Amino acid sequence: MAAPRPDLLALRAWYAFSQLRLRERPRPTDVPAIRSGDPAADRVLLVGNGPSQGWGVLTHQLALTGQLATAVAERTGRACDADLIGAESMNVRSALSWIGDRDLSQADAIVLMIGTNDALRLTDQRVWEQELYDLLAGIEKRAGRDAVVVLAGIPPIAAFGAYTGLVARLTEGHRRRLNESAKRIAAARHVVYLELPEPVASVDDAPVAAYSELAALLATELAPRMLAARPAAAARPAQQDRVWDWSGAATFVELARTGGDSELRRLTEQAQKSFGVELAVVSLAEGDRLYHGTNTDVIPASVPLELSFCRYTVESGEPVVIPDTGKDPRFDGNPLVDVSFINFYAGYPLRASDGHVIGSFCLQGSQPRRQSAVALDLLRQLALEAEEVLRGYETETAQRPVTRVVMPLPQGDAITF
Repeated sequence: MAAPRPDLLALRAWYAFSQLRLRERPRPTDVPAIRSGDPAADRVLLVGNGPSQGWGVLTHQLALTGQLATAVAERTGRACDADLIGAESMNVRSALSWIGDRDLSQADAIVLMIGTNDALRLTDQRVWEQELYDLLAGIEKRAGRDAVVVLAGIPPIAAFGAYTGLVARLTEGHRRRLNESAKRIAAARHVVYLELPEPVASVDDAPVAAYSELAALLATELAPRMLAARPAAAARPAQQDRVWDWSGAATFVELARTGGDSELRRLTEQAQKSFGVELAVVSLAEGDRLYHGTNTDVIPASVPLELSFCRYTVESGEPVVIPDTGKDPRFDGNPLVDVSFINFYAGYPLRASDGHVIGSFCLQGSQPRRQSAVALDLLRQLALEAEEVLRGYETETAQRPVTRVVMPLPQGDAITF
């Protein structure tokens, strides 16, 4: 096997650590779901990273999700709802996992805006082509027969937010090559391809104008096709409420959306200092997602459970220590691990009052370390304190409860159509 290219390793390391700096940039903290209240509204699903994340504004109403709902409604003359699935760390290989078990059949349009980090991290062009083809094929199987699918090209890296300077210039040629492949694959899959030019407005100086400009480009492609596919906007069944398995989940997610519970933050900060790791996180496993309750200014509020480290702690119900994720076969080829650049993990299970495992108190570090270097007694102590905080969220304890909630869902997630 050929040794990894030094420039590739350097760019991937740079990308991973740049995520820590992104906490300094404004971005939306509200639910990425725009609702008109009209039961006959068109439904648009945005799957993306990069400009879809809304760098520079504090609400999705002003970011691309909200601007797209407005722009489509203006061009169709009827109401439009919009949802966002994704996060900055989502790449082409993990996109289907991010979509997870969500029902795509009721979406009138699906907009794919992926590839920013694939360009930044120099994803091999052949890998990009195969994974993109598989993504489009997977969506086609699950989307409605008349759904409009638009694949947006990767925009100029420096145009929509967080990445500028030398790295953006160095990766520009690769971005163009990936877009050439995307255009060919879209044609082969009979999907609309839309090249994204550099916006006139700057995200740094006028983010609302920049997202409005981008939304107008997308809506111009979407609106006539949506009108042709659904000429009569008849009322449809209301979107289903989210079903939480654990009764405290809604409280956990709502608090995480606004920075997390102060006591959980204190415990994770203590863990970071005591163990000398970049991140300590209290996580919750719900359905096909792992929700993070702390440090969501650095990591996504939720990630696909199947790609997460914590799934092994939750599934086993025992402490799990992974000294070097790069040498662990469970993570071989895992796209989320590849993007995150996390090389060390330790997790301790968290249990609800009825005893079932609901999540993990975990440590994540960029440097491998010996398993014997992890003081499990201290990790257990911190986990048990976090567990008591979580149990205080519960509304019932006699039986494993199910609570129905419409809102909130965390940033980077979406309400199921």
